[in-house]
Amino acid sequence: MMNILAQGGIMIWPIMALSVPALAIIAERFVAFTTTGSPAGDALERIIGSALRGDANAALSTARTQCPGCADMFESILATSGRTARERAATAAGEAILFRLGRRLDFLSATATAAPLMGLLGTVLGMIDAFSRLASAGSGVDITTLAGGIWQALLTTAAGLTVAIPALLAHSWFRRQLEKRAFALQSAANSLIDALEDDNG
Repeated sequence: MMNILAQGGIMIWPIMALSVPALAIIAERFVAFTTTGSPAGDALERIIGSALRGDANAALSTARTQCPGCADMFESILATSGRTARERAATAAGEAILFRLGRRLDFLSATATAAPLMGLLGTVLGMIDAFSRLASAGSGVDITTLAGGIWQALLTTAAGLTVAIPALLAHSWFRRQLEKRAFALQSAANSLIDALEDDNG
């Protein structure tokens, strides 16, 4: 591995530097998305049932246990009264939840874009160096040396793609999960607000 890094030229180092935080963000965001839960099913029914009985503490306890990532939204709804105020509170809390979930995803997008370009730049620089040596060698060209120079130049392209592809796939998956979570939050908020308003009416 170190031999490949040493032969890859100067551009392989910033590519590798991008890969470390990208992998860390992928792992950290995956944990965040899979442990915060989504407000749906039996958990949502229990939250609504407790809220209708006037037991806000039980509703929030269920939310924090079953859907820790969305408890703030339920708390905001239960802390206000009136449909308009509750909808505004739910919107603000939902946006804050989605913002927290989407943290650092822009870095993955930037990595997916920058890493291949860095790899291409490294390859271009390597090819320039290889053909410069070819020109300097004149008639005494060693094809093995030329092939070795081109091979080394292509290492950075391979490295850039190796870093970019996982970052791109992860970014796409996380964005899709954000869309699903936004829909789930909106649906849960509407269900709770409708139930509370119907009960008051």
